[in-house]
Amino acid sequence: MATLIWLTLLGLTLHVQAKDVFAHFILDNGANFSQKHWQQDFLTAQAASIDAFALNTGYGPSNTYTLLNDAFTVAATLNFKLFLSLDYSGDGHWPPDQVIKILQNYSSHPAYYKIPGTNKSLVSTFEGYESLNDWTNIKQKLPDLFLVPDWSAQSPSSLVQDDVVDGLLSWDAWPYGSEPMNTSSDEKYISPLKSKNKPYIMPVSPWFYTDMVRYQKNWVWQGDGLWYTRWNEVLELEPEFLEILTWNDFGESHYIGPLHENELGIFSYGQAPFNYAEGMPHDGWREFLPFLVGEYKNGSGQGRIQSEGVVVWYRLTPAWACQAGLTTGNAVSQGQRTLPPGEVLTDTVFFEALLESNAQVEVSIGGKNQSVDWSATPDGGRGIYYGNLPMDNRTGEVVVTLSRNGRLVAQMNGESITTNCPNKLTNWNAWVGSAMSNSSNASASKASVSENAGAATGGSLGWFGWLPGLVWL
Repeated sequence: MATLIWLTLLGLTLHVQAKDVFAHFILDNGANFSQKHWQQDFLTAQAASIDAFALNTGYGPSNTYTLLNDAFTVAATLNFKLFLSLDYSGDGHWPPDQVIKILQNYSSHPAYYKIPGTNKSLVSTFEGYESLNDWTNIKQKLPDLFLVPDWSAQSPSSLVQDDVVDGLLSWDAWPYGSEPMNTSSDEKYISPLKSKNKPYIMPVSPWFYTDMVRYQKNWVWQGDGLWYTRWNEVLELEPEFLEILTWNDFGESHYIGPLHENELGIFSYGQAPFNYAEGMPHDGWREFLPFLVGEYKNGSGQGRIQSEGVVVWYRLTPAWACQAGLTTGNAVSQGQRTLPPGEVLTDTVFFEALLESNAQVEVSIGGKNQSVDWSATPDGGRGIYYGNLPMDNRTGEVVVTLSRNGRLVAQMNGESITTNCPNKLTNWNAWVGSAMSNSSNASASKASVSENAGAATGGSLGWFGWLPGLVWL
């Protein structure tokens, strides 16, 4: 009996000590995916040290099961994992019998993600708190489910008291106004969850800009240095799980996955004034994930550096150059006081470098070179360095160069900053590029700069609703 109790307690402990990394995938945006597309994205995610996709799945689309069948079939061949994130916001309420049906179909699949140390199948939600009582019956029918919902409009302290809830996911991944990101919201989850030995899925996101007339969505939240800041907060808090928001929500501009032409239909369907993801790759934000995930899973100093390099992101048009297009900083729908978007997003070139030791950085905008001091450096000199340089009304090509003791480490040749705007409207999305020290490890979207330098890469339908105000904050 003592052995049985010990094994039970061990199982409970294991599920809260796991450290896995998920990326949120909008299934509607993969409506035209073939098995080849799934394979490409799964392999790309694995190369970035992502363990599983959370497949955001609304109720009603006729092609849901076809897409899921293909996705799970391909994932099983690659040992990649998937789990369902049932979206109660975009396509409306999920009837409980349909929740049972879809989970019966997939939760026992070999590619379905199981909580480490258990045989429990993870299932999440995007909103749907009003269906809380449905889950008692659902879990009676399917006792091997592990429910970690996003019910961000509710107080975590009250949610953790319900036995049907096995953990919580937060969607609070962006700072308010021009304020820097902090962990106050995360801590409001972590403390009550720990008291019940339940895990937290911490959200990590690089950016937010949406302009969809059909959904009355037109705002930005502050991105700027968010990707760097948020990963430092991850390493500080060490949550049980992470969820990157998102892999492919192009309509909200926080994608880190590759751009596929057949995924961009949301811009016409959502009646966007222009396609603000076209020509705006975000692949560079994946570049340092293997190192960062290694630090997260194994501890400080344990991340591997396969190649040194630099990642750069910035907007291609200054805030003053074109019309704002009624875009606001902050969201009225969230009960927030709005600001001009140019007060939330700054006209700045941001960059981070993954280095074995310190290096010098130079930034050129329009041919004017400038040495820049790092804003932040890693303890011990090995790891992620971070810096930025204001545009100061300059336009032209952006070049960021890393050198050490007079030798070139990597150079990123980026897209030009310009005052030309689509439909005379500012594109508040970010362009992201990268360059690694070993040119064989990067595919160039522009010509390689020298035989010793890294190749410059530019790396190249979101959910339809949004959260009600986060009243518990």
